[in-house]
Amino acid sequence: MGVRIGLISDIHVDLNRIKGEEVVTGLLARESMRRGLDILLVAGDISSDYVLTLKTISALEAESGARVLFVPGNHDIWNENYPGRKAWESYNALLEHPANLAPGPVSLGAGWTVVGDLGWYDFAYGDTSFSQAEFQKMKHGGRTWQDKIKSIWDRPTLDMHRLFMDRLEARLAEATTNFVSAAADAMKDTGRTTGTGANATDQKIVFVTHVVQIREFSVQNPGPQWKYFNAFLGSPDYGELAQRYGAKLAVCGHVHYRRRLRKAGTEFVCPCLGYTTEWPAPADPEKQIAETLQVFELGSLEARVV
Repeated sequence: MGVRIGLISDIHVDLNRIKGEEVVTGLLARESMRRGLDILLVAGDISSDYVLTLKTISALEAESGARVLFVPGNHDIWNENYPGRKAWESYNALLEHPANLAPGPVSLGAGWTVVGDLGWYDFAYGDTSFSQAEFQKMKHGGRTWQDKIKSIWDRPTLDMHRLFMDRLEARLAEATTNFVSAAADAMKDTGRTTGTGANATDQKIVFVTHVVQIREFSVQNPGPQWKYFNAFLGSPDYGELAQRYGAKLAVCGHVHYRRRLRKAGTEFVCPCLGYTTEWPAPADPEKQIAETLQVFELGSLEARVV
């Protein structure tokens, strides 16, 4: 039997309220149970307060009947409610939760492994009419990208992107080593001494970032503002990394799209719930959650949409 995994991102439980009531957590838990999920994976932006994010993950674990896994989003490390707090403080607090994927590869069963982390951006999706110096300002047309104010790291933006890239590549390499080693041990246990055995190309990986991994998921045909602000959505480096390690399924969020695109054997998925203000009126959270949650059966060879 395969493993049934549900993918969703950008649930923003602090903002997505109906008549002042937080409804997303309960409805998502109920939908996860209705769809028979073994695993619920949330690709970041659970809330804009790390304490609420942790509380929400615990509630989903208790109510959904599924194993819950997540990566932080940029909102999850915001200091909006904690003036002066640095991004690393919230990031590290989230890191303590065992459902957080950032510490290392996690086995999903059926021979699948998931690797993930927040990721960051390198301005690559921004229009080339802007300079690197202009992107570094994170301000355009009277608007400021809020990470400039609320996600204060200890190093420049491009260095943060490189840090996450290095960490993710190390985790993918670790997953590959673990897979080959486990396969070799299994051969010994069964007394096999011949045969080709398993190699890295046999592994089945789900790769997760919050930020956008492929250019096709950035804002397409952007107007004047998004020609600039596309720069803060992610980096194609993450998509290239996923494909280099043969990820079958690559998940991201951040941009509030709901899209899937298959590229060279990798199914890229962007399953964002987004804000109530972005939904068709009248806002129907139950319907939006059901439509957003992408469910895959992780089988012996491929991930199949169900």
